[in-house]
Amino acid sequence: MIRKIFYILGMLSILLTSGCDKISKLFEKAVEEGNIQNSRIPLARVNDKVLYDTELKNLFTDRMTHKDSVNIRDRYINNWVRRVITLEKAAAQVDVEKLDLQRRLDDYKFQLIMHEYEREYIASNLDTLVTDAQIKNYYTKNSEDFILKSNIVKGIFLRYPKNAPDLNKITKWLKSSKEKDKEKLRSSAFAYADFVHLEDSVWLDLDELLFGTPFMKSQSDITKLLKRDRLWEASDESNTFIYQIKDYKIVDQTPPLQFVSNQVKNVILGKRKLELRSELDTKLYDDATKNNEYEIYVSDN
Repeated sequence: MIRKIFYILGMLSILLTSGCDKISKLFEKAVEEGNIQNSRIPLARVNDKVLYDTELKNLFTDRMTHKDSVNIRDRYINNWVRRVITLEKAAAQVDVEKLDLQRRLDDYKFQLIMHEYEREYIASNLDTLVTDAQIKNYYTKNSEDFILKSNIVKGIFLRYPKNAPDLNKITKWLKSSKEKDKEKLRSSAFAYADFVHLEDSVWLDLDELLFGTPFMKSQSDITKLLKRDRLWEASDESNTFIYQIKDYKIVDQTPPLQFVSNQVKNVILGKRKLELRSELDTKLYDDATKNNEYEIYVSDN
């Protein structure tokens, strides 16, 4: 009997000694969690739901001012209170069991996880290099997909303050074919004009170009501007606007490649992303099939 008692005591001693570190760590963790809970500051309450300051810690950065931090805190608290009040009222009125919440939550969880997984897969595997030849080739085959939604123009567009020197000479220089007059125009524009566009080979959106100018009175006035090589001049109380349109294309026409090249590039990249998503889905399914990771228990019989 005495031997049996000593044996039990010995075993307990061994267990306590071997598990000492583990017990110590568990104890320290419990103390730490208890201290965290005790140090939390309640910020708001709705019935038995309490919002603590620890839930807001990820909202702030070192670069924020005190005023910004207070504004963010107050906005979060207000939104939290409103959200909990609404949720509790809704939960009391709605038959939760009919909502099939668990299935919906599982679906939403799946979508979030897959979105992040696909995003990382695409980021690692996407070929972002799109050559000019690829852009041109895609545009040539699919130009009907790129239809203008606004009028576009090429030309020379200038805005001068009304008191700018040599303002009365600008139209003369514009009409001239002499290189010295073109140089005078460039010098004057870059020295005195508030807005300068002398690259008459570049396409621009006409509505954006005319916004805030005296030309933007009505759609009929805008349509009148669409005449090649015609010189237009208009003034408001502060500025004089001088436009010379070299070429134009109107709404519903096919735009030139230059105007939509970035759009075409984005379409190509978008298609590559779709292909990678499909590739990932097929790869996962094929790997699972190869490794016998699933079984289907129904048949056609």
